[in-house]
Amino acid sequence: MKADVVIVGAGASGIGAGLTLAEAGKQVILLEKGDKFGGAGMFGAQGLFAVGSSQQEAEGNSFTLKQAYQELVGYTHYRSNSALTKAILSKSASTIDWLSERGLKTELVNNTQEVHQDHPKVYHQYIDKFAGFDRLMQNFKDQGGRLLLQTAGVEIIRDQDQVTGIKVIQNKKDFVIDCSIVIAADGGFIGNSDLVKEHLAIDSNNLYSMGERKATGDGIKMLAQLGADTSHIGVFENHAASVISPHDAKWHNDTIFTLTNLPFLWVDQSGKRFVDESVCYDFALWGNITYTIGGAYYFILDQALVDKLSDQELNWTNSFERTFVSLAHKPMTHKVGPFPQIDVDLEEAVAKGAAWKAENLKELAEQLQVSKETLGQTVNRYNMQVAQKEDSDFYKPSEFMRFSVAQGPFYAVKARSTSLGTIGGIETNERMEVLKTNKKPVQGTFVAGNNASGMYDTSYPTLEGISCAFAWNSGRIAGESAIKLLDVGTETYYD
Repeated sequence: MKADVVIVGAGASGIGAGLTLAEAGKQVILLEKGDKFGGAGMFGAQGLFAVGSSQQEAEGNSFTLKQAYQELVGYTHYRSNSALTKAILSKSASTIDWLSERGLKTELVNNTQEVHQDHPKVYHQYIDKFAGFDRLMQNFKDQGGRLLLQTAGVEIIRDQDQVTGIKVIQNKKDFVIDCSIVIAADGGFIGNSDLVKEHLAIDSNNLYSMGERKATGDGIKMLAQLGADTSHIGVFENHAASVISPHDAKWHNDTIFTLTNLPFLWVDQSGKRFVDESVCYDFALWGNITYTIGGAYYFILDQALVDKLSDQELNWTNSFERTFVSLAHKPMTHKVGPFPQIDVDLEEAVAKGAAWKAENLKELAEQLQVSKETLGQTVNRYNMQVAQKEDSDFYKPSEFMRFSVAQGPFYAVKARSTSLGTIGGIETNERMEVLKTNKKPVQGTFVAGNNASGMYDTSYPTLEGISCAFAWNSGRIAGESAIKLLDVGTETYYD
């Protein structure tokens, strides 16, 4: 089997690269480890970021490329690749039209998080997502591209410094595809528990992954064997926090989910308060603080609040409400509850090992294995500040300083660090070339999507849809770079 280019991974970045190459008349084979293409770009994402798109211009959106660039490099304190950032952002507007022309249309919608409503619109929601991805793939095949499902890359083969092929496994049988270029776009390594544990800065028991299980680091490992720089591997896409059952991976309770998304009293694993809890309205920052404090915290409720929520509506915004209703073009309620079965729901959480209940704070501290003095002091100070309607410790807005924690029994619900994937792996540049530690390219190889480092420093930025945009745009850029390499030859391209 032969091709000009083999792409490992058929998610957004892989499809972006593959379709770019196929339309240029190149022979390209797209490998997908699973039995379905699309990856996190289809099954997880609902849309992508862009700046300066035709849709934004039509609405008179004033957000500029310069502003987006400055926002991103400022967020990373310039500890990211500025040239790569500029390249991705510069590509983002054309990608919206590029996708639309090939079958995946989008619509510009309100930003999906509460604290981003004053920011210019950047989020382009997919329209008819699954059918749109099908159209992209059919377009790829119509242009001569080949998709191999249930096929994983194992080893990139070289003769001297030249790529000559890639060894793959399909249905437990291995064979070699002859090619001169390999693009690694298989989504990072969030699905590889050993690699995750190796690079995680928290106890892995405190990590809840929402990422692509098939993303096991195959592309990163193959490139590392060729001398690729992996010095920035281990950056996780922290995103909010989740309540899970350690005994039942499929357990979900709507009431508990909603309570997690509200700024009640939070304490860390030592029993201390650690943040303005309204950080829950920015998912990246919420995820970052959860990861920073060790990957887990407890939100505390007392019986008086439980009783209130059982039959009364609370005029607070569920931090995830806008994500669900605005994308469906429904109005926001900015309210939660009532929860008539909240007692039952909390007891269920206790039974599932996700929460604890105690008649008094001393007993609760014992159950959580924290100092009873520390927890008691934390709660007492919080109650004092609630009475004053002023948070002098972390400056939570007074509208959320409403509920003391004073009447037993008390409940503690554990929220854990949540990751959408890994966003660090192989060092690259604005052409998506794979780089060695000396910044020279590994000839014949490119990287895209969550396999690539450089766009972020230590976390997922707050610009909505940026990681999905990075996947599409880095894939297109990798494809264009591969086309140039094929057209001009190795000596000229790498001169």
